[in-house]
Amino acid sequence: MATFRPPGDSGDPRFTYSPYVRPVLIAKVKCVVIDTRLGDLDPRALDFVMNFAKDNSLPIEEACEFNPAAPTQP
Repeated sequence: MATFRPPGDSGDPRFTYSPYVRPVLIAKVKCVVIDTRLGDLDPRALDFVMNFAKDNSLPIEEACEFNPAAPTQP
């Protein structure tokens, strides 16, 4: 759920990530955090992401709330 930025854009020239699907690093593990509100905006997009995880045997964990700015435990 990322797009390439157009030439001349002043931001990161590589990708722009959806605010509902964000790559993060949690306890040195690469993860993707999915905001389930994505399903309210575009149910097909949420289905695509969830099916991609299932088809590739990726673990799926549910959480009530995620704050990427919060300190992590060592």
